[in-house]
Amino acid sequence: MITKAHVALGSILSLLTLSSAQEPVERCNRSCLEGLISDYLDALVDNDPSSLPTTSDVKYVENDQILPLGAGEWHIAESLGKYKHTFADPEAGQVATITTITENGVAAIYLVRLKVEEDGNISEIETRITRDSGGASLYEKLGQPEAVWLEAVAPEERLPRDKLISQTNKYYTGMQGNDPKGDYTFFDKECNRLEDGLQTTNVKTGDPYGHSNDTTFASLTCEEQFQTGFLGFVTRIRERHFPVVDEERQAVFAVTSLDHNATVRTLPSVNGTSSPIPPYFETPRTLIAMEGFRLRGEKLFRIEMTLTEAPYGMRAGFPEDPTVNFGGPSTNRTIPNSCNRACLEKTVEEVLRALKSHDHSSLPLAKGVRYSENGQFLALGDGLWLTLGEFAKAGTDDYAAVFSDSSSGSAGYWGLTKEHTIPGVLALRIKVDGGKITEIETNIVRAEFLDNRGGTVTLMRPPLPIEWDGNATGKLDPVFRGNETAGARISPALINAYFEGLERHSSKGVPFSPECIRRDNTVRGNLTCAAQLNGRGPTPNGLTTTTTSVRDRRILVADANRAVILAVALVDEPADGPGPLSASARIPGTYLVPQLIKINNGTISRIESMIKWMPYGYVSAWEEAAAEGKGDAGLDISLHLNLSKPKVRYALMEA
Repeated sequence: MITKAHVALGSILSLLTLSSAQEPVERCNRSCLEGLISDYLDALVDNDPSSLPTTSDVKYVENDQILPLGAGEWHIAESLGKYKHTFADPEAGQVATITTITENGVAAIYLVRLKVEEDGNISEIETRITRDSGGASLYEKLGQPEAVWLEAVAPEERLPRDKLISQTNKYYTGMQGNDPKGDYTFFDKECNRLEDGLQTTNVKTGDPYGHSNDTTFASLTCEEQFQTGFLGFVTRIRERHFPVVDEERQAVFAVTSLDHNATVRTLPSVNGTSSPIPPYFETPRTLIAMEGFRLRGEKLFRIEMTLTEAPYGMRAGFPEDPTVNFGGPSTNRTIPNSCNRACLEKTVEEVLRALKSHDHSSLPLAKGVRYSENGQFLALGDGLWLTLGEFAKAGTDDYAAVFSDSSSGSAGYWGLTKEHTIPGVLALRIKVDGGKITEIETNIVRAEFLDNRGGTVTLMRPPLPIEWDGNATGKLDPVFRGNETAGARISPALINAYFEGLERHSSKGVPFSPECIRRDNTVRGNLTCAAQLNGRGPTPNGLTTTTTSVRDRRILVADANRAVILAVALVDEPADGPGPLSASARIPGTYLVPQLIKINNGTISRIESMIKWMPYGYVSAWEEAAAEGKGDAGLDISLHLNLSKPKVRYALMEA
């Protein structure tokens, strides 16, 4: 709902513009910006963005996923909390707020940034939902921001905006790698920090900090904490963006992505004893943060941080860093141009060994070779290249198999892995062309478990319909591990029919064999494949019963000799289905589902799938590269979520 005052203001500005084109248009001031963001929040809980004044090309981003305005949170937001901390920057036409909401009956921390053009229309909407009901409760207990945040600073005591930004950026530079010998005098001696509503500095309760068991860190000052080097497990802070600079109140609202590449193995001594890194940080992670900074003079005086998790290496919805071409360098080694099945499967094993040895230089790599992990393009040497310690061997171990298709030059692997102490299931694809590897794609579903310090569960995600903690995997069905057969025709239409049925929750037209069985996250259901596709059972197909679109359907390897397909798809859960909703279905999300599909006489007889939760609207970079027709990995990911029903495609056709 847009207030009459704002409508009147817009009308006056329009008249002024028409009457005198040479007079500058007055920008929306603090009161106007604060009113506009209040109207935005009212529209959100009304589940209707139509009243908002937006540009024709307004860009809406939710947890770094580009969505159509009106999707995602717009379907499930119910009410607003009382805590509200707003930052306004009239000069830049930017405003942001930290507040709380209730969505599908559960409290969450909600942040939104708006960019307002000179004509009063909103051109950018960037939101972050931290689904931490405990943190939301802490904010509600606070009721309002500490008074110092809202105080105007005398003009003669204010730092200019560039200085405010540079002083704030020292915080991120100091945290990245966190050198204990660094200069951290940019902190005020009385600095305090909130993280998701919880004070994490100068606290004498003896509570452990974050995922660690350290009980001293939170008792230290901001400066003392950085002097310990404790935060060195944050290996890179990128996409540093300072969109809202509130000069009047000497505050900055910042947006960043914090990478943890899982190479740091111990936490430095804070209370006299160093400790192993928590299991959560034993695999690569990216945390996306929005936070406010209040300066006193040139020092950071107050910090209010909120964060949630994103897929490792994911580019921001509003990218700040230059576009990076992740295409790797070529090597001198080659393999035969006519690489047959044995050659392809040997090359897959070489890639696995190279990942384990953390060295890709021995592989026959083409110039510009592309590498991805869970749909994100990464530099060769990042992600699994840093962490893989073990992998199950096809033909030897019970949970491993290789697949190949010499007609397309593609080959794949499915098997158990271990990164440090964390088990995983890896679905790997390689593409060989002209005696060189041109593409390496990994989809890795890591074990997630809970303990008293959070375990390894993806931060803020809902419970999965079927969890996999890595303890009970069992054997991979022999039909996937068997030797070559007489061969079979692999029809994309058959696989597309399966994905269509998964989307429609119907087995009609899907050719299942009567004895078809499936395992999802290593658990076998007691219903047939057809019954599960029809939505029967508590966790059919390892998913909720309220999923909608099945997108980015891709055949990674079609092994006709083994009659096995290695595929991947994204399945949306918008969390707006008919109630009562299960805990898994209350939060919007997208499931990344790599899977093996066995074909027997033209029917599907076995399915083995793994399931990983992703932010709602997540899109694979491979699919976007195909959609945009771009051949290099340094593409600009800027497409809106496509809610259409694409046909299944071969990965090899995407280059």
